[in-house]
Amino acid sequence: MNKKEIYQLLEKGFFQQLLIFFDQNPGMVRKYVTMATLVQDEKIRRPAIEFFGFLAEKRGAVKPEFFRETMRRHLWGMNEESGNIDWSAPEIIGAIVSAQPKLFKEFAPVMIELALSEPVFHEGLLKAVKMMGAKDESLIEYHLPRLQELMIMNKGKGDY
Repeated sequence: MNKKEIYQLLEKGFFQQLLIFFDQNPGMVRKYVTMATLVQDEKIRRPAIEFFGFLAEKRGAVKPEFFRETMRRHLWGMNEESGNIDWSAPEIIGAIVSAQPKLFKEFAPVMIELALSEPVFHEGLLKAVKMMGAKDESLIEYHLPRLQELMIMNKGKGDY
């Protein structure tokens, strides 16, 4: 299993095969799928984000610490000290939380606060809150006034 194979499976939407690889080597899959979320090509980036949700749905209950660590890493990537480089982080965290809200709901408000404070994250934040709100509105309701304000400011800039 290498980066090229992972990217090809993501692009084809072969999530079941990726799940088999995950069961064999979770860290390696996380590494390459995370790398894929930073690619400019949406045919790779979008399924990589979706795969994190699929993976959390399938393995979140049996490997909750793996997903908590994954989200902590992405929160760090959103942090000013890290350089705010993980611009896909809100969507990744949103996909994981949406897949298992009972297990991971505590990550939603932290991610939302960080993302609201940095414009580079706004586009991903709006996509993430759409996912989370569709699954469980209580995940976003505290932040709803500020999120609605952000949606109005970004109207016409994307499909949220």
